[in-house]
Amino acid sequence: MTTSPVHPDHLSPGSQVGPWKILELLGGGGGGRLFKVEREEHPGQPFTLKVALRPAGQHEQEEEDADGRVSREAAIHMAFDTGLKIHALDHWLGPSGYLYFVTDYVEGETFTEWCWRVQPTAARLLEVFTEVVRLVDRLHRRQLWHRDLKGSNVLIRKEDGQPVLIDFGVARQPGMVTLTVGVPPTAPYLLPPESLTFLAEGSWKEGAAFEPGPAGDLYALGALLYEALTDGYAFDPKLPYDKLVLAIATKVPSAPYVLNPRVPRALSDIAMRLLAKRPEDRYADAEALLQALWDAAKEKRKPEWQISLEQPLPEEVNASETSAESDTERSEEPLAAEEEDLEADAQSSAAAPRLGRTRRRAVAWALCGALAVFLALWLALSMLAPPSEKGSSLVPSSIVSALRRFPLSRHVAAWVCATAGLACPSVPTRPETDVSCPEASTQAMFQRLKLRKELKAVIDINQPGDQSQLGTYQDGPVVGRIVGYAWADPALPDGTLLYGRLWTGPGIYEGDKEAVITRYTEARLPDGSVYPVCIVLGGPDGRVPKQPGSKSGAVVLPRELPAAAVWRWP
Repeated sequence: MTTSPVHPDHLSPGSQVGPWKILELLGGGGGGRLFKVEREEHPGQPFTLKVALRPAGQHEQEEEDADGRVSREAAIHMAFDTGLKIHALDHWLGPSGYLYFVTDYVEGETFTEWCWRVQPTAARLLEVFTEVVRLVDRLHRRQLWHRDLKGSNVLIRKEDGQPVLIDFGVARQPGMVTLTVGVPPTAPYLLPPESLTFLAEGSWKEGAAFEPGPAGDLYALGALLYEALTDGYAFDPKLPYDKLVLAIATKVPSAPYVLNPRVPRALSDIAMRLLAKRPEDRYADAEALLQALWDAAKEKRKPEWQISLEQPLPEEVNASETSAESDTERSEEPLAAEEEDLEADAQSSAAAPRLGRTRRRAVAWALCGALAVFLALWLALSMLAPPSEKGSSLVPSSIVSALRRFPLSRHVAAWVCATAGLACPSVPTRPETDVSCPEASTQAMFQRLKLRKELKAVIDINQPGDQSQLGTYQDGPVVGRIVGYAWADPALPDGTLLYGRLWTGPGIYEGDKEAVITRYTEARLPDGSVYPVCIVLGGPDGRVPKQPGSKSGAVVLPRELPAAAVWRWP
């Protein structure tokens, strides 16, 4: 006996919502669910249907109410030229049921997916981003702020490559009903600094509302451009909330041209100005931003604008660094300030490219010197202290903690310890094996996500080069990415990020060949959901043989490998 759907989450292909037949689930968030549909009398012509998650009339019509968000979005589509025409507005399951509306169907991919797939040139990215800003400018001229501009809310239409803005559920005009504190309900890492200042002041407790104005959308556009230029984040979404808020309020992210030498300085400067801490330091409005983009477009015929923004190979990075040293404009910036920005970005960006060899060497020597001074001071103090108990460590726990937190300092510490003849903690060269995965991970993988099929993953998105090429890897944290294929498990879609660690040995073998171990413990899906996982590279045995040319500390591997979800770490 077939049970009729009674909630939007029960809808599946073949279900009916009024005269609309469900074809597939497209996605959704806290406000509603999005489906691809067709009308019974016109099969083959697709539309997009969005339905609220709560019945009408059961809650106050505030912005946080699901029905309120959907009705607001429908009203905005009807009142403004959003590029999407409303074809229907009704309630499913009766007048007190679930509000839904139907718009044109846009066949395409999100802006984030487009950047990953196309790896556009700077010139092409400038063209697409400019069109996004034109759409935002059109809204701002009508005093409408989107408030949730991000890669997943910009579709790139397959037909003509033009962008389309979607998800107006939290858009706002002056005077509209808003959330209790009025802060844009977007992802925390995209919150503009002024909204955090508003929260800290506490005036919202007396009923004050935060008015974002155009500056909030301009900041979001800056984050969008920054991610497209660097394939990383201005502020790491994985940071704990308190640290993330502090970073947004006080840290200045490294300029995109520093992280990616293929980024033209003009585009880098635009992104950084949009991310300015104070709203008045950004562009006055979207029209002023369009003028800046128009000025930058005068350079797009130059050769450096015609190459892909994909991160270059290490050899190309070194060559570009040598060339950059002679650049007058960059040489005017204090080297110490640039190094400080880079070091801060290593902690604030989830996928920032690795430092160049020259900068790594400078940071290593700085750490070496600081650690040597610290150890020397400790030695002097320890001579005045009573002898330690037999078997106890000769290094204070504070140093051990620091060594665990900073991988680079471990190598420096090992050298200092060897020179000074100290008993320092050793660095594990391989993880424990035949260990059960945490119960939370196995439940997430096999019960909630229902992983069954083989997976494919890029080892580390920070490793430059094409997926078909070999890459060079070192011990330490890696950020992998699931690569979707027709035969792959759809539970982890294309673009899912995997956070984990890579070990290069020695003492790790696959048969009689030296190998590496890569384990991922967290998966972040494109919709923002996060799950604990136990995923290994190289198949269920979790070993990947080293390729010819591998050296100590520089292991050569394919960039893309099979991946498997496991019950126990092999």
